[in-house]
Amino acid sequence: DSYHVIVDSVSLTFAEFGIECAKEKIHSIAIHDSISELFRMCGSRAGVDWKLLSQRYSEISAGKYQMIKAVNQAYEVLRCLTEKGVNHYVFTHRGKTTIPVLDHLNMTSYFRQIITSQNGFQRKPNPEGLHYLIKANDLDRSQTYYVGDRKLDMECARNAGIPGILYMPEGSFDVSGDETFRVKELLDILDIV
Repeated sequence: DSYHVIVDSVSLTFAEFGIECAKEKIHSIAIHDSISELFRMCGSRAGVDWKLLSQRYSEISAGKYQMIKAVNQAYEVLRCLTEKGVNHYVFTHRGKTTIPVLDHLNMTSYFRQIITSQNGFQRKPNPEGLHYLIKANDLDRSQTYYVGDRKLDMECARNAGIPGILYMPEGSFDVSGDETFRVKELLDILDIV
C-alpha cells in the first residue's frame, strides 16, 4: 500500500515547483490514471517539464520505500495461494525501488518473476509486460489472473486477454468497470483462484 508515500512525495515535488494540487486530487488521479499523467497535466499548466517533475518525484520517493506497508491480508493470501501451488508474478510501473520494497516487507520470496519499469516494457494499459510473463512462464491465460487496484490494471488485464481482479476496499475511489471480478478484501481472492 504505497499511496500515502506517493501522495506525500508528489505533494513535496509540487511544492518545490510552486504547483498547487490537493492531496485528495493527487490520490484520485494516481488511482484513476497515473502519476505520469498527473505530472503532464500539472506541469503543462505550470510551465514545468513533466519529466523534470517525474525525476524529482523519483528522488524524493526513493528514500521513503521503508514507509510502505503491506495491504491488509496480503501475506495470508500469498501464503495460502503458494501452498495451493499458485505462482505469483509482479508487473508494476514502479522502478528500482520495487525489490527493496518487497525485501523490506519480506515478500520477495513469494514472487517467481518481477517486471518493473526498468525492464523497458510499455506502460499499462499496454499488456506487453503481461504478454511477456505469460509466454516466458508458459501460463494458461484462462488460469492467469491479474490483481490490481486501478482502472489501468484492469484495462491491462483485459488487453492481455486474462481475467482481472479489482481490489477495491471499502472507502476507496470507485474505478470499476473493466474488471472480471471485484473484491473488497484480499482474502476474497481465495474464492476465485
